[in-house]
Amino acid sequence: MPDVGDRVEMLSKAGTRQGKVTRVSGAMLTVDWDTGGQTTVIPAPGVMSVLGGRRPAQKKAAKTKAAAKKKAAPAKKKATPAKRKAAPAKKKATPAKKKAAAKKAKKGR
Repeated sequence: MPDVGDRVEMLSKAGTRQGKVTRVSGAMLTVDWDTGGQTTVIPAPGVMSVLGGRRPAQKKAAKTKAAAKKKAAPAKKKATPAKRKAAPAKKKATPAKKKAAAKKAKKGR
């Protein structure tokens, strides 16, 4: 999903358009096009591509610091709880045999 300040390209039947994202509200984007117009759009999947743009350097630096901390920390093993044994499967009653016996009794009458 593009952020405010990103350059985007949108595909349409008429061709491609390029512009800059000026507002993001959920899935709705407002784009200032290079041709001078402005559009508010909810892009369908595969229609809009982010070409590049203004990404804050602070976010990138924070992510790399967090990743470095995760890599530096030694992996600790947690004690695993004892596994329980599965209960033996119970046999199901067979009602079909009872019905067959009842049918034989009716035929014999």
